[in-house]
Amino acid sequence: MNPYLTIGELSKLMNVSIHQIRYFEEKEILFPSYIDNNQYRMYGIDEIYQLAHILLLRKLNIPVSTINQSMSKSATNDYQLLLEKSLNKINSEINQLIMLQQFIQKVLKEHADYGNMKGDYQIKHVDNRYLKKWLVLEDNETITARSLYEKRPQYHHLFETDLHYVYDSEQVTLCFETIETTPAPDIVLEKGCYLYKAFFVTDDQDVDHEIAKLEHFLNGHHYMVLGPIIILEKSYLSMFNNDKLHYELQIQIEHALDDTTK
Repeated sequence: MNPYLTIGELSKLMNVSIHQIRYFEEKEILFPSYIDNNQYRMYGIDEIYQLAHILLLRKLNIPVSTINQSMSKSATNDYQLLLEKSLNKINSEINQLIMLQQFIQKVLKEHADYGNMKGDYQIKHVDNRYLKKWLVLEDNETITARSLYEKRPQYHHLFETDLHYVYDSEQVTLCFETIETTPAPDIVLEKGCYLYKAFFVTDDQDVDHEIAKLEHFLNGHHYMVLGPIIILEKSYLSMFNNDKLHYELQIQIEHALDDTTK
């Protein structure tokens, strides 16, 4: 009994196509043990293990050209470096998937919260937030696609996070949140109790109307205001309502639950 396998038998044993085995031969990383008188490629136990190693490295997304270089050197350190590099890449991909998972969970939760909102003012405790300025709008100035482009920051995922509109005197500053404190943030929203209300926006007048309602509410309840009016734009939620933007009105107040006053 011939102890060697034909290319078809090797293909079935290793669950890989004949085409791929021929491709590995073309790239000079796998050769048959010998070619018989009928021009059949024959493979032995050494080739089985070699093919197994090639398939493992390909499973780790290591390019064929890199496998070729490592095999030609036959150095143990080369394979160790290949595996370490692959591990680093996989860990990076895992971290990206975890971040994507957390983002999807955040979007679904906030969408559910908006679906259940009653339009009432509520109070919640918010930690410190560090903001970087995007652009400043003077009184009655509106945002255009051109102004966003010309003032674009280096941050590439702006519309996947909460955009902060900070109202101060006669101007509005559009900011995005950052977790970095070095270099120093442009604006720090101090931790504390915030009065807030979620609402939908179809045009700029909706925002002005909500701000006027907030000011009336504050006057009627005699809250001590500790900071500027802030509007959060949750643009990523607009995929659920293409004709509306999801906004949240916030303002820091002095409140019994505010541990900063203790």
